Amino acid sequence: MPQQPDSSYLISFTTSPDRPIPHLDVNADTGNFVYAVAQRPPGGHYMAEGETCSWSEVARQWGEITGQKASYKQITEKELIAITPDAEFGKEVSDMFTYCDIAGYDGGSDVMRAADLRKASLDIPYPFY
Repeated sequence: MPQQPDSSYLISFTTSPDRPIPHLDVNADTGNFVYAVAQRPPGGHYMAEGETCSWSEVARQWGEITGQKASYKQITEKELIAITPDAEFGKEVSDMFTYCDIAGYDGGSDVMRAADLRKASLDIPYPFY
């Protein structure tokens, strides 16, 4: 997240500012997620995540935790490619974030998310958020 001339921080992707996106903290969420899924009957479909929130919310939370001013700005594919060191990689990243915005991260599939697992009242070790 690059620091701006005014000392604030800016997250920039092609995703709409309020589009819900699943987020996973590999170290904090994976074990709890796997444990929760293992408590379910076979055949389910799951989104490996700890929390679903928009990039605007990520910036807000990051700013709150760090005490720094942070924000999110939706940018165009061309802008994202321009700030990525490798143009082909920038195009791939742009396609991924644009897909999340159009179809949703899960592509519209019916999957159980972290909130669904919490609602199922499973004996999930915390933190699982």
